[in-house]
Amino acid sequence: MSEVDVRQFAVPVAWSLKRPCRAGVVIALVLVLSGCGYKGGADSERYHWGSLYRQDVRTVAVPIFTTRSFDRGAEFNLSQAVVKQIEATTPYKVVPRERADTILEGQVVDVQVGTLSTDRNSAIPQEQMLGMTVDFTWKDLRSGRILVERRGFEHTATYYPTLGEGRALGKQQAVERLALAIVQELQADW
Repeated sequence: MSEVDVRQFAVPVAWSLKRPCRAGVVIALVLVLSGCGYKGGADSERYHWGSLYRQDVRTVAVPIFTTRSFDRGAEFNLSQAVVKQIEATTPYKVVPRERADTILEGQVVDVQVGTLSTDRNSAIPQEQMLGMTVDFTWKDLRSGRILVERRGFEHTATYYPTLGEGRALGKQQAVERLALAIVQELQADW
């Protein structure tokens, strides 16, 4: 093997920094200094680099939601789904009321089913929508302060009876979407 002279492959520095590369460096510098992560100045209070959830809360009690709806069972399914979402997506731990920092109480106000489309020839529902409406309150048990309160909070899910999907499937999808939305409401204020 013969030795290769490395100097023949060396490129002068001024020649290697072409215009697109220099422009990229300038753009990155402008972005950093204009606010993308810049921590100084009067605007430094508007950036939040921590958790989306409250740091002063560690535990949540979630009693079974109550209901005003004639559609029984929705309150049990919703309570169970909320507990699963809290455990899966937040830093909070679900515990009994006696050991909890906060409590999340709710009430199923209404469960409605509506037909979105029907078969023109037979008038059989092709697509239906199940909507659930709840009221809920998240309260700090240590201070008595209301952290979050929502009235008329609603989510919907569609299902297709002609494809063999029953009302139970639509109800479960609505419950899961509503539980996720409720837990997202527990995020800290920005």
